[in-house]
Amino acid sequence: MNWELSAVPYWPIHRRRVLRQRLLACAIAVAVIVPAVTIRARLAAEPVGEKVFDTVSSTITYRYFDANFRGVPWNSVIAEYRPLVENAPSTAERYALLRGMLDRLGDSHTAIFSPLQLRKSVADADRSTSVTWRDLTPNIGYVKIGSFPDKMAEAIGWALQREGDRAGLVLDLRGNPGGIVDSVDATAGAFLPAGTLLSTAQGRWHLFGVRRFTADGDTGVSYRGRLVVLVDGETASGAETLARALQYYHRATIVGTHTAGKVMGVEVEMPLADGGLLRVATLDVAGPDGQRLEGHGVDPDVSAATPARQMQTALALFAHHESLARKTVNRV
Repeated sequence: MNWELSAVPYWPIHRRRVLRQRLLACAIAVAVIVPAVTIRARLAAEPVGEKVFDTVSSTITYRYFDANFRGVPWNSVIAEYRPLVENAPSTAERYALLRGMLDRLGDSHTAIFSPLQLRKSVADADRSTSVTWRDLTPNIGYVKIGSFPDKMAEAIGWALQREGDRAGLVLDLRGNPGGIVDSVDATAGAFLPAGTLLSTAQGRWHLFGVRRFTADGDTGVSYRGRLVVLVDGETASGAETLARALQYYHRATIVGTHTAGKVMGVEVEMPLADGGLLRVATLDVAGPDGQRLEGHGVDPDVSAATPARQMQTALALFAHHESLARKTVNRV
């Protein structure tokens, strides 16, 4: 049999089948591409104020840690602020209105930054030093952590290699606004055993369970001497979780004033059409004892109001401990 000739009657069927497949593929492509192009064109034509507002309102609507928006009627807030933001006469006025809108939520970490603020914060970060250290006395070291930027385990390791042979150490967290969780975990691991629970966090979708953050050994050092931690009203976020964990496990004496009580997890940073940035609180954080830290903060073990008094108190605690140790030795 001539198979080529025998196949000829089926060629029209095959061609029709191929044509249908191609038409179907084209229809699917049109169904996908045309709406995408239309939306992109609409967004491109949309005034920048509308773009910024749409991004801010929708991101918070779907990503905010509390589905009830802490009791705030969020849809009403959106309706109230939309015309004001979209018709704002300047970028500065637009961001002033957006900050007022986010203030309605009342949490410490949901925030918006104008393009000018972002440029200034980058310049300030370039000039700042996160970790400094020095000797206070031959037996007491001092390490100050100004913030927790990304990948600072190495810097903490350097500081503690220098000061880690001291019998006592002052860890200064005053004015520390927090930062990257991994850096907090690494710092904690220099004072607590790896795997120690530092904090837990709950997001919007309880189905995914509670997040756990633990100390790790990334610094490569382990300080086990006597520790005093200095805090104040500007000690916030990750610095508060570190101070609370060291206090909870009786690893350190906390000296100073009540901390800021600004402890939320941020997993969303959304660039905005005009060069600004939106940050959204997506996690509610609790200490190792399960107590919520946002709005509560950390109470010091020993209160001291002024910076000078705080340092004096820390040194006095070390002196008292040394005196007790000597008396114990003498009795033995």
